[in-house]
Amino acid sequence: MTGLFDLTGTVAVVTGSSRGIGLGIARALLSQGANVLVNGYDADETANAVKSLASAAAGVAGADEADEADEADEADGRVVGLAGDVTDAGVAERLVSEAVRVFGRIDHLVCNPGIDIIKPAVDYTPDEWDRVLTVNLRGAFQPAQAAARHWIAYKQAGSVTMTSSIAGSIGIPTLAPYAASKGGINQLVRTLAAEWAPHGIRVNAIAPGYVANIMDNAITHDEQRIVAFTPLGRRATIDEIAAPYVFLAAPAASYVTGAVIAVDGGYTAT
Repeated sequence: MTGLFDLTGTVAVVTGSSRGIGLGIARALLSQGANVLVNGYDADETANAVKSLASAAAGVAGADEADEADEADEADGRVVGLAGDVTDAGVAERLVSEAVRVFGRIDHLVCNPGIDIIKPAVDYTPDEWDRVLTVNLRGAFQPAQAAARHWIAYKQAGSVTMTSSIAGSIGIPTLAPYAASKGGINQLVRTLAAEWAPHGIRVNAIAPGYVANIMDNAITHDEQRIVAFTPLGRRATIDEIAAPYVFLAAPAASYVTGAVIAVDGGYTAT
């Protein structure tokens, strides 16, 4: 079989993609031929991510000087940015409308907003709890809702992939609101997959384990414990986490929906 992972001509919107895992996901989707709309909270960071992805997609680093401008222009046509807070329903709707305006369609949505506040559960304030749940859970639902409304209205199929975490299924101290948000993502994925399947919309999640350099404060968890509880004995690279998102967007995953796929080096298997 050929073309199982070919995304040429498709369009992906990736929220939370101005850095970290999200930027890696956008890069991976571009590498398989997708056009990508990048979204981050900060406008400057989002613009820099677009420039970085355009350069990578064009292969500028190895280009002859005469070809460099043409290749960069071609890559610019495959990646655009739209900064904004996805907890705002208007921003979520604009992500979909902008993808359609620029590329003519939307095929894939990656819901990857994420913040964390690491502290003992007895010390969280109500505002800290609300902030984490709002960004991580509502910030994932609203773009998914906007994309589904578009696909249903135009009778088009689509795929949604959300970012969960090992903390959504096992207990890890000092992560109470983050864990609650990711457990919510898992159940949201299952519910939306069942509800939207008749419309040809697949909904899945990737649940990363510990990743190198992905989030403020993440490195504070004890490295010896991480190595001891991860059968592969190390943190993942961003590229190792990003690759399964390509699978879930690709024709290879056409019969996969409602799945929460652990990409954690075996952490939750032990």
